[in-house]
Amino acid sequence: MEKKNKRSILLMILVVLVGLISCIYLCVQRYYVEHDNMSIEQAMDYDAVVVLGRNEGYDLETTLEKCRQAGITSFTIYDTTLNKMTQRGECSVITRLGAELYYPQFHLGSYQYEYYLVGKPKDQKDLYFDELTEDLQLRLGKENAVVIDNPQYRILGLHGIMPALGEVNLGIMSADANRIASYGFNVILRPTNYHDVTAADLEHFFQRADKIRNVTGIMFVGKEVLGYSPDPAQRKDMLQLTADRMLARQMPFYMIESVNQLQYDNQDGMYDLAGLMHYDTGRVYAMAKEELEKITPEEAAMRFYISDLERNVRVNLFPLYKKPRYGQSLLDTNLNYISKVTQKLEGRGYQLDRASVLPVYYPNKVLLAIAAAAAACGFLFLLNLLVPLSDRVNYGLIVLAILFGAGGAWIAKGALFLQMMAVGCAVTAPSAAILVLLDFWRHQNLTKKLGYGRVIRDGALGLTAAVLMSMVGGIFIAAMLGNIRFFMEFDYYRGVKLTFILPIIIVAIGYLRRFPLMGHDFATSSDFIAFAKDFLRIPIRMGTLILVGFLGLVAFIFVGRSGHTAGVPVPGIEVAMRRFLETVMYARPREKEFLIGHPAFFLMVAAMYRKWPELVHFFTVLAAVIGVGSMVETFAHIRTPFIMSFIRGLNGWLTGLVLGILLICAIAIVQYVTAWMGKRVKSRD
Repeated sequence: MEKKNKRSILLMILVVLVGLISCIYLCVQRYYVEHDNMSIEQAMDYDAVVVLGRNEGYDLETTLEKCRQAGITSFTIYDTTLNKMTQRGECSVITRLGAELYYPQFHLGSYQYEYYLVGKPKDQKDLYFDELTEDLQLRLGKENAVVIDNPQYRILGLHGIMPALGEVNLGIMSADANRIASYGFNVILRPTNYHDVTAADLEHFFQRADKIRNVTGIMFVGKEVLGYSPDPAQRKDMLQLTADRMLARQMPFYMIESVNQLQYDNQDGMYDLAGLMHYDTGRVYAMAKEELEKITPEEAAMRFYISDLERNVRVNLFPLYKKPRYGQSLLDTNLNYISKVTQKLEGRGYQLDRASVLPVYYPNKVLLAIAAAAAACGFLFLLNLLVPLSDRVNYGLIVLAILFGAGGAWIAKGALFLQMMAVGCAVTAPSAAILVLLDFWRHQNLTKKLGYGRVIRDGALGLTAAVLMSMVGGIFIAAMLGNIRFFMEFDYYRGVKLTFILPIIIVAIGYLRRFPLMGHDFATSSDFIAFAKDFLRIPIRMGTLILVGFLGLVAFIFVGRSGHTAGVPVPGIEVAMRRFLETVMYARPREKEFLIGHPAFFLMVAAMYRKWPELVHFFTVLAAVIGVGSMVETFAHIRTPFIMSFIRGLNGWLTGLVLGILLICAIAIVQYVTAWMGKRVKSRD
């Protein structure tokens, strides 16, 4: 089975080390890019806050000051409607009959409009009538919104039907937006798209925006981004115009994160617009109001905090509770949970101001090609761990691997090639780490039982070695996928479930080629057939069925909890544990590592040293892969800062190390106690 291939194996390792140096350099560059991205904007809906404050007897200045103290930096402002403006008392809408019966002083009897919009008298300042007129003429057509000449009043004749007319989205009122700015807050514009949008519509919106101070970004409302046209021939030009005007005014595109925390809430044209803006975008976390009502303010605060830490979220858009909690007023209930987010973020070193936007970063192409070539040689190294090849064959494959990796990284456009290489690294690194250690122990020729002290010592050293070897794969992934499109999840790592399952399958194959199982060494295909026959003849007992059912449940949870889909729900006790670890640690380790994989590594060593049954050794080996595999996959979450993924892996190793040692100590104590009790029973007999 083994061939003389040490020289070619050393050459593969050398190439991987050269690639590792390139990847470390790229990861350092990535760290500095992410380290400068530390400013977070905290926003609320202006209209909702004003209403909330009024309901509790506060004037506008007091309400906004409370918001400032809680950490709010910005307010969002939406398109207005006639209904909103009349409810606020800024204007009146009257019917034709009403004008004739109750407002004869308007002298509207000769006009035939269904409704009339009446502003303030001309001798008083009116902040809204002119802009409302502009918007209504733009949305309805000038023939359906006509200014009526009146010496005393501002009046607009309207053709339309209620209630639809009252809900037509008009523009953002510059007076309202500037009132926000006058109190020292930033403004986030939330416009809706125009029907059959034209260049004139877009120019009108941006001319209005030019009147507004302290605008930090635009967050679109509805199913389309501003400028999206139903006409494919016009669509690109309209989106290009929107992008050009936003870039010229330094207004980033704020994109709301999807409910499943992967990419964004879909709006037609959003990804095209982001590309045209050269990814001058910010990621927004906006929890659904229905979800907020289900959880405590403490949990809500943690969700916003963790989103900022782990998912490149730089705009927190806070929803409001509908009912007060803990004997507080409704306003205090909402501002207190926001205050908790503020305290946590400031304690972590974040600034609360205009949202920082990641620069357009792509790794150096030469270094990327070196990394990809080295990764391909790593794949070849794993192949030799499964099927050893001669030096002569390996030399030829090394040349092909280098050409494939370097050429693919240099020539390929788009993310597909890099995603394939990243998946390969996620599979190769943990598989190779476990198989290399199995080879090391296999050549030790262990013929007698060793003590639990040796199990703890070699388990700790072995786990450390496995983590270091696996970390190499994680660094390769972090470097190769480290660009603006992955940072902001316009591209993302695919095949998460596959990268959890494949290392287990590969290690299982490698194990069966190294160790006998149920008397079979699997050197040939006939050994597999004989093993299958013996395995199928194993008597089925109730205990066996229970064990199989338990393993099936574990597998279901393991696979179902991986990836970005809803999957298996997280129980409350686990949520509490996560929140505790997130509070006491810089980066919470993953449960698959410190609760399953790393303790199983110690059991794997114990199975070898203590001569436990072969099947126990086999399954603990497979369980050990889960820990190092999970650690490598952590680096595939490119939206998470590199340093956080790195420290998360270290924390998983340390906590897994402690739990693994405690587990072995517990097993040793139980064994010694039961042995002592057995001797006592025999002595009495």
